[in-house]
Amino acid sequence: MLIDCCRISATDWLEEALPNEPSWQSADTVKLAGILATRGVDFLDVSSGGLHPAQKIRRSDTAAYQAPFAHDVKIALGDKLLVGSVGAIADGHLAQDILEKGKADVAIVGRQFQKNPGTVWAFAEDLGVDIFLAHQIEWGASVLLSTSPV
Repeated sequence: MLIDCCRISATDWLEEALPNEPSWQSADTVKLAGILATRGVDFLDVSSGGLHPAQKIRRSDTAAYQAPFAHDVKIALGDKLLVGSVGAIADGHLAQDILEKGKADVAIVGRQFQKNPGTVWAFAEDLGVDIFLAHQIEWGASVLLSTSPV
């Protein structure tokens, strides 16, 4: 079974920098998401920005700052397609919160893996869940995790 996926920039973040110029905004994303759903797209990864030098990203160091865009799509389309959210999702509790509150179907973590390749373990620890490790990794991980720092 193949899954058709699409990543979209939900906004150009140009409303402040270029208020008199047309730009892509969340409402446009919601409309396009509806079209994509009717054309067979199964999963929409909702991101934003990074496309114009004049953009003014309103991140203000807010965790999951792009989740509202994914939530807009989720509210409008319900279960017509799966929706993923990105944007400063740095711990398991935040990822779980996005899912539990129905802001998205999938919490997508990217840059956090650049900062910490052990992000899966960290998220599992945050949430108190066990993860499966391949046998080749399990032995080394158990040795590393069972030793105390000196």
